[in-house]
Amino acid sequence: MVDNRSSNKDAYGADKGMTSTKVLVHSRTVVEKEGYVSTGVLSHVEGEMIEIEMSEYKSFDLGDPVSLTIYSPVGIHRMQSTIIGKAEGSLAVIFPPRSLIGLEEKREMPRIEVYHDGLFRPVTGDRSGAEAQGEAADEEELVESALDFELTVRNISFSGIGFQVFGQSALEPDDRVKATIKIGFELSCTLEIVRKEYDGEQSFYGARFQNLDELQQRALRAFLLREQVATYYKKKQEKSAKPRSF
Repeated sequence: MVDNRSSNKDAYGADKGMTSTKVLVHSRTVVEKEGYVSTGVLSHVEGEMIEIEMSEYKSFDLGDPVSLTIYSPVGIHRMQSTIIGKAEGSLAVIFPPRSLIGLEEKREMPRIEVYHDGLFRPVTGDRSGAEAQGEAADEEELVESALDFELTVRNISFSGIGFQVFGQSALEPDDRVKATIKIGFELSCTLEIVRKEYDGEQSFYGARFQNLDELQQRALRAFLLREQVATYYKKKQEKSAKPRSF
């Protein structure tokens, strides 16, 4: 069994970024919906999720559109958002892309641990047709294998996935596969392999998504946001349930 606790197995080299938005943590934040205003403290920011701790969290419902005013050390930031999660003493809201005027935004997209099935077919590229017509190299024709292979997705982000294949696999870095990933919906995509490990029983791969269309990106973003909120609150609940040591 592959030990997924190893951090180097989670990396597929595509989504490391600066976390300048962390400066917002501990900022006083006003949350306003139609006919009601409350104030809390921004306690967590990651990817496209913000958590705000407040005593009056019960006055808000999932799906409520809200206006946020964040009083941070680097200025006042206003944005429109939506309630996407609730827990004892806190709300989770969407962190809209490109929402912080005057603050550098290079967000780290969260990598979510999951366990989902899928299929893949190795592909090879035929560049001759593209070159003959003067087309870009990334527009080459892909030729699929005739055989499907099973995979298990172990982590996923907006840029790629980490997956396992039982036994030794012939896939190597720079290879590409046509994959169908079942994550509540079927995401059909091309993946480029960027790293490989084998533990004697299973092969583990890190792969980048190639050329997802707009609808696929939206569906993937929505899935990641739901999983991020659920995972965050689950870990928070588990942490609060642990007995304190003195």
